[in-house]
Amino acid sequence: YELTNPQKPIWLTEQYFTGTAVNTICGYTFITDVVHFDILKKAIYEMVKSNDGMRLKIEIKNNVPSQYVSEFEPFYIPTVELASKEELEQKSLEVANTSLFQVNETLFQFILFKLPDGSGGFIISVHHLIR
Repeated sequence: YELTNPQKPIWLTEQYFTGTAVNTICGYTFITDVVHFDILKKAIYEMVKSNDGMRLKIEIKNNVPSQYVSEFEPFYIPTVELASKEELEQKSLEVANTSLFQVNETLFQFILFKLPDGSGGFIISVHHLIR
């Protein structure tokens, strides 16, 4: 599919600031209870599977970008152990400052995090082309 009108300026910004995180949207969800990471991972998979927008990928043919919806495939979700909420903030900033854009690749990243008391959650980073 052709990029939508709202996506076109995002694409142009991506081309101008190639290799930066200018179009990255990042945040985290913190769960204060003990987290069952296997269930959380399954929930993330289900959300991506049921949301076509999360599975958008960009391809380029004849120097023209277009988008397509990929089939769902389970993807790698790393788990990091953090010592404190301060480390969570640092990790979130690190993820937010990482470029996500690659042709024919997912436009998002999830990272599960666990604190010493068993609480935790996930960090999500999404390219702004996913609308």
